[in-house]
Amino acid sequence: MTAPTLKRVKTGDGFIWEIAYAGMIRQHSQSWQAVIFFHQAMECYQRDNAGNLKALLHNPDSTQH
Repeated sequence: MTAPTLKRVKTGDGFIWEIAYAGMIRQHSQSWQAVIFFHQAMECYQRDNAGNLKALLHNPDSTQH
């Protein structure tokens, strides 16, 4: 899984903030909303060790060896 991304996107009505994570895209018109969601997504990404191949290879279930 890739790390969350935060970008500013120009639309016909102005700018919006777009956060992409885990296959979903959230759009916010206010920067503070986007920053909060982005930080929450980063916490999930880091907590789950996403992107860490070792975490994926080591199954905690010992019957799966």
